[in-house]
Amino acid sequence: MKAAFTALSKNLLNIIFPLRCAACKKDLDAMNDFGVCDSCAARIRRLPRPYCERCGRSIQSADKVCGECRKTSHYFNAAYSACLYEGVLKELIHLFKYKGRYALINILSTNMIEFARELRDELLEGVGAITFVPLQDARLRERGFNQSKVLALSLSKEFGITLLDTLKKTRPTMRQNELSRSERLVNLEDAFKIKGGIDFASLKVLLIDDVMTTGATLDECSKALISAGAKEIRCLTLARGM
Repeated sequence: MKAAFTALSKNLLNIIFPLRCAACKKDLDAMNDFGVCDSCAARIRRLPRPYCERCGRSIQSADKVCGECRKTSHYFNAAYSACLYEGVLKELIHLFKYKGRYALINILSTNMIEFARELRDELLEGVGAITFVPLQDARLRERGFNQSKVLALSLSKEFGITLLDTLKKTRPTMRQNELSRSERLVNLEDAFKIKGGIDFASLKVLLIDDVMTTGATLDECSKALISAGAKEIRCLTLARGM
């Protein structure tokens, strides 16, 4: 009875306020919970295999580690990204973060969770806690939510792993997407710290963010977690570029 009432309510609302795909603006069925049509959802592409075993970047050669990771070291042990940061997904992330389209969390978190299921043994084995990249206070007030925390919460609920709100931004920084790689590293240096009262001794931690570009943000957050005693840091993002 309740399900039938819910379906009827959704259909009536759809007559008054028609649902449209966030990407292509095509009309949606009233029972669509993703805010995206099937055609656009199918255009979200997984990051092509094989991956660099350190940073998760797609690589073409038979090498297990990409050229960048052979030249540089990371504080995190491994990083993974579910999808390519392009096209439909790039637009959906932008709408979610900057335009208040909060309902898109369903399609975004579903892609991340499905990827985590596929790599469960490799990604989640031994993980004792999930945490996330923080926003600086002013940006959090402006946006009203932290997209990385919302994604982390979805994973925590799905896999039954404790979610810890552990990291804090220590100072304002410029937007990473406006900077070169070298500028990003300087921009974020020592920009994160651990909140008090949490014991990380020998803990394996899964660190969540929405998009990975150079890995500078994940690296600085991992640095703070390692300094607090974490044994191992694995990183997972929804998307990254090639």
